[in-house]
Amino acid sequence: MATAALSRDSLIFLDPGDLKVVYVNAAAEKQLGDAKSVLRKGTEVKQLLAYLAKNGEFTDGDAVSAVRTALAAISSGEYSELPAFRLGKTPFLWHCDVGPSGTFALVLRDAGRAQELAKALAEHKTFIQHLIDVLPTPVYLKNHEGVLTRCNEAFAELFGLNAQDAIGKRMGDFAPKSLAKTITEFETPLRKTEGQVRDEVSFTIDDHECTVLFAASTLKGPSGAIAGTIGSLIDVTSLKKAQAEVAEASERLTGLLESAPIGVGISRRDSGVFTFFNSTFSKMLGIEDEKEPSDAILLSKRYREKSLKDMDLLGELQDVEIRLRRPDMADARWLKTSIEPLSFKGEESVLWWTSDVTKQKHAARELQNKANNDELTGLANRARFMQKLDQCESVLRGTNTPAAIFILDLDGFKKLNDTQGHAAGDWVLVETGKRLKRAARRAEEVARLGGDEFTMLFLNKGGEKEMITVAEAIIAEMSHPFVWEGHDCGISASIGLAAFDGGNCDMSEQLRRADKAMYEAKAAGKAQYCLYTPDLEPDLHNDD
Repeated sequence: MATAALSRDSLIFLDPGDLKVVYVNAAAEKQLGDAKSVLRKGTEVKQLLAYLAKNGEFTDGDAVSAVRTALAAISSGEYSELPAFRLGKTPFLWHCDVGPSGTFALVLRDAGRAQELAKALAEHKTFIQHLIDVLPTPVYLKNHEGVLTRCNEAFAELFGLNAQDAIGKRMGDFAPKSLAKTITEFETPLRKTEGQVRDEVSFTIDDHECTVLFAASTLKGPSGAIAGTIGSLIDVTSLKKAQAEVAEASERLTGLLESAPIGVGISRRDSGVFTFFNSTFSKMLGIEDEKEPSDAILLSKRYREKSLKDMDLLGELQDVEIRLRRPDMADARWLKTSIEPLSFKGEESVLWWTSDVTKQKHAARELQNKANNDELTGLANRARFMQKLDQCESVLRGTNTPAAIFILDLDGFKKLNDTQGHAAGDWVLVETGKRLKRAARRAEEVARLGGDEFTMLFLNKGGEKEMITVAEAIIAEMSHPFVWEGHDCGISASIGLAAFDGGNCDMSEQLRRADKAMYEAKAAGKAQYCLYTPDLEPDLHNDD
């Protein structure tokens, strides 16, 4: 338990007998903070799974199946990867295994944070590498111990070396001792406290007196911690030539940014006015004709202050999604934006990396709709309805809240398909969906289970008397002729309903009862409703 308390992973230990929580470490309490009510000692793991089904989002989209799979795996007590899920904005990977002292263990890891840190580190290193390589100025990087971790060829050539021969060594191993000593004295404070230094340094190399302009500053990693120093040495005698080369490199870098497929902008930290942006960024924000565009286009004053504060705290702020809708835009755009602090032209600035993810957002929304909605009628499909039942069962259980489930089946639908074709049948299904929305507008959910079978769920809309009134209204709505191309389709509906309260909210059983009542309605002559009562199944209710 002491080791578990120090773990960075979220750990939950369960009693193998009844799968109740016996221990939760600090990492789990922090990462799953909103789920404290189901992480208390003595709470059944089923309550945690029900919380995840209601408040989380599983990778495969089917929370019910995912929870059942997880419960079966946990109950086995053997090692098993569990269905991944997202809670809020945090994605989790988790597995079950044998825990200490004979317990069962659940181990959860924040997958998103690990991926973000890896991405940030990779991007940081790649950016520094490319920047150093394209600069004609002699540039080097050192770690905390003063060992060169990177330098360009221009720096190595000062000492008659190749870059690879210098990397991994201290400057005193190949540079004049006086130069190495002076630079070490300048750099030592920069490894402890953020800062920078500039000075002219004279030294002798190969019997030649040389004077260089030395500049160095603290180097920070993606997390914001001091990682070492970055410095440069410029031969003052060829300063004008070096300035021309720097200007050329700057122009090349600007050209690269201008042709980049993502939007790049730089704004002043104090005013938010953009001092640089490429054409991609300009088109995304619609600022081609504006004189002094600012980040107020993207962020409100309150959210700007919060974003800058978070950026300072984290060292950068990545992948923030912003919805942009300007007066001259026909449709709103979704932008994914990352910001980080930057010194630009001697001013504190903010660097913006922005990409347009509107198409991806629309595609994701369309996929979600297809997964949850019936493609023909637009109503909820079977999967979404069953998920809704499971959620309601957890909420209603043990309460006195009245509820009801309706099942409606069309009379004469098969004959219609056989005589007038599937086009007529599809039209009747769509029309039925519209009528049910009108007649059952107070329903919690209206869904098409499949074929010509529909269902409705009512919560807290009254007891048996009120539900019978609703059934009569639906029968009346469905009794109006369905006219397809001038012909009456001969369609009516039979309805079965089960009315109950939260104390009897076994949704699977109530759904079965509604189905049983629907078949009784059909057997009694169709075009009518039937309320489920124990009299419909006397053998089943003999004990009552």
